[in-house]
Amino acid sequence: MTVPAFAPRLAFVDVETTGSSPARERVTEIGLVRVDFDGDATRVDEWSTLVNPGCPIPPEIEWLTGITNEMVRAAPPFADVAQELIDRLEGAVFVAHNARFDYGFLRAEFARAGLAFHAKTLCTVRLSRALDPDRSPHTLDALIERFGLAGEERHRALGDARVLWRLLQAWGRRHTPAEIETTVHALLKHPSLPTHLPPNAIEELPHAPGVYLFYGLNEHPIYIGKSVDLRTRVASHFNAEHRTPRDLRLSQEIHRLEWEETAGEFGALLRESELVKTRLPAHNVALRRRQGQVVMTLDDAGRPAFARALDFDPSTGEDHYGPFNSRAAARRLLTGLAAEHALCLKTLGLEGRRAVADGAPCFNRQLNRCAGACTGEEAPEQHSVRLREVLEAWRLPAWPHRGAVALVERNCGRFREEWHVFDRWCWLGTVGTLDAARELARTATRAFEGDAARLAVRALSAEPPWTLDLVEID
Repeated sequence: MTVPAFAPRLAFVDVETTGSSPARERVTEIGLVRVDFDGDATRVDEWSTLVNPGCPIPPEIEWLTGITNEMVRAAPPFADVAQELIDRLEGAVFVAHNARFDYGFLRAEFARAGLAFHAKTLCTVRLSRALDPDRSPHTLDALIERFGLAGEERHRALGDARVLWRLLQAWGRRHTPAEIETTVHALLKHPSLPTHLPPNAIEELPHAPGVYLFYGLNEHPIYIGKSVDLRTRVASHFNAEHRTPRDLRLSQEIHRLEWEETAGEFGALLRESELVKTRLPAHNVALRRRQGQVVMTLDDAGRPAFARALDFDPSTGEDHYGPFNSRAAARRLLTGLAAEHALCLKTLGLEGRRAVADGAPCFNRQLNRCAGACTGEEAPEQHSVRLREVLEAWRLPAWPHRGAVALVERNCGRFREEWHVFDRWCWLGTVGTLDAARELARTATRAFEGDAARLAVRALSAEPPWTLDLVEID
């Protein structure tokens, strides 16, 4: 294949482990295929070793990898091979499938051995998604089948590392060198971090859904955000090529960051809304407006009335519209709809307290934008029917279930599952099991919150934007 311009040395790495948590589990095997490019010459060097993890390998991991406790009993501990591994990785781009997993495990093991390790990482999952976005899934098994890469020993470290080197060569045959180099450069691009953040602040973040919090000099967050890819989103705040004025201010103020991983985007949206409204970060002005949210009803004559969303009881059975961020926002919506659908400003109560004689036309009528409810040319009942039809898209539907439900969000690749519990559009909370969801439905206070209700309406719509399982809570 053409020599990749993005790096003179690549290290294709795979590790086998006793589990999924770098903080708790340990490495059992390391496989490395190092490729050095020198002009037209390509030098490939392979290396692998079993590692004694110092703890038992669970039976299910033995079954998956074929690596048994007996096999690693006489193997060296990681500390004994750490320096040789660092020497082999020196100057190379670290390439792995789901690179955060392999890189995170090796960094944790190096730290236990008293060694610091940093490298540019290239994730072949992300590279596959970028090069072939319309072809999924992007699992290693799927890519092996797609490109005909069988023949290596799967779930053994060196076999999987060999597959990654062959995969890059397959991409080199399918895509032009320029396309691969441009894509890899975008994935390898490191943001210019604020001076107060440690150099590995971005590397610690997962490529996973969740929320992130930026802090200044005190314990009060200055900004809270969410993303389906925490590392990429946080890095984008500090990308000099695309930095917004707000990002520039954040870069000057931020001293540390925190994050919370969620099972998916729905949970991240719920958590972001909750955190913004309880922690009130200075840079989240729009999402902080909770106290002023309103819902709207219409009387028999079709006149709107407003009530605080926090005081709203969804069980009343009336038709309610919204929630809207404020009374002013609802009035602006009505004013725009009136002009578009020939509704009467006077009937809607949108002409203020100016003195208008009975039967006098409203402002829209004077511009031929009103069907005449203000002058008797349109019956009040007809105006009310038309108004309700126009507002149908903003009507809060009746709760479609007998009681509380859980919207279950799963991320199998990250071994995460969250149960988001709702009742009558009120979010009761998020828990991890069915039993906890039942207890939440039994004990939690029903408090209507506009943003959570809007998310629930979308989640329970005919074409929801998220993949969620619905479970009715007994």
